Amino acid sequence: MTTISRDRSSYSANAEYWTRIIRDGLDRYRTGLTDAAVLEAAGDVTGLSVLDAGCGEGYLARLLAAGGARPVVGVDLCSELVEAARDTAAREGLDITYETADVAALPLADGAVDLVVANHVLNDLEEPAPAIAEFARVLAPGGRVVALLLHPCFYGSRARPVDVADYYRPRRIEQHFDVAGEVSPVPVVAWTRPLEDFTRAFAAAGLAITGIREPHPSEQQLGDDPWWAENFTRPLFMLITATRSA
Repeated sequence: MTTISRDRSSYSANAEYWTRIIRDGLDRYRTGLTDAAVLEAAGDVTGLSVLDAGCGEGYLARLLAAGGARPVVGVDLCSELVEAARDTAAREGLDITYETADVAALPLADGAVDLVVANHVLNDLEEPAPAIAEFARVLAPGGRVVALLLHPCFYGSRARPVDVADYYRPRRIEQHFDVAGEVSPVPVVAWTRPLEDFTRAFAAAGLAITGIREPHPSEQQLGDDPWWAENFTRPLFMLITATRSA
């Protein structure tokens, strides 16, 4: 495994845990915030060929397929998560192809897809630029990338936000998943970098950034449920959309 790849071993050890967290809807950041933002950015996917890069147990690929995307391919380095994704797609009769592969070495032809969705995967990579270049390679002219990541300006760890002394360099964050009070068997490593590193990587790959959003709870969510005020105390996420030139 290269250093640019997701840490397969920790995700393998956490595969059963993470599959249950996702399928039981326990990750409220996803179910109440980021999934909707990603799907809104993807827009109408009817008839589009879509890659779910870093697909995990496959839930986002399933949502995209349910929205009319054809064909849908999911890629992840963790074979245990890919197997869980395949089993569920087969059980539900969904025409989705899942492959065990590195997002920095995609098993797809040039220009094979119309849309790449990278949901919480770029922070798994010590060096994200090769994966972003691969996204550009497999996109058809005019194709789009939707990438959700931890906010590079504010996310340091659960314990504290990033400070300016650390901001302008790649930052390694090792911590357990802790979701709804359930802690992962082993810790995982995330990487974050200054915002300019991400914009530079997109530009170098020939991808024009068309939008940057910062998904956050609505006033109604904050008013209706104190969980959001308690757990969303600083910007946590950034959503980048980009297009490959025609």
